[in-house]
Amino acid sequence: MDSPKRLVLYRERQYSDVAIHAQSIKENINTMPASFAEEVATYLRRGLVIIEFVSPTPDPYNPVDLVRNVVFSDGVYFWDGIILHWVEKYKIRMPEEFMVHFNSAKSQPIPVDESDVARLLAAFKTAEPLMVT
Repeated sequence: MDSPKRLVLYRERQYSDVAIHAQSIKENINTMPASFAEEVATYLRRGLVIIEFVSPTPDPYNPVDLVRNVVFSDGVYFWDGIILHWVEKYKIRMPEEFMVHFNSAKSQPIPVDESDVARLLAAFKTAEPLMVT
């Protein structure tokens, strides 16, 4: 993995200094047709779980929603339960860079397996955040 990326997307995540200047989820809700959002969510659900916690985490946009506290990967990108939740519930805009990757990878098996977990977990710790621009 040359340059791993972590899907953070919107300033509501407060992931880093980058998030302060990022777009808000408010302006990016319902940008995908429902059927396409389900296709993206299906891909995201297929990712390899690299770490999962017992307790759910609140959705930073709507803290009433508790979301599975998990990190997935397809070997190129990392995303967590919040991103999956946002795609399913809000049909949010995804970064064009990720969508190009998704369109080329969606019909293929995700090329990672359980033996990759340690390597991916180490890469996750240094992955650059990818925001919607």
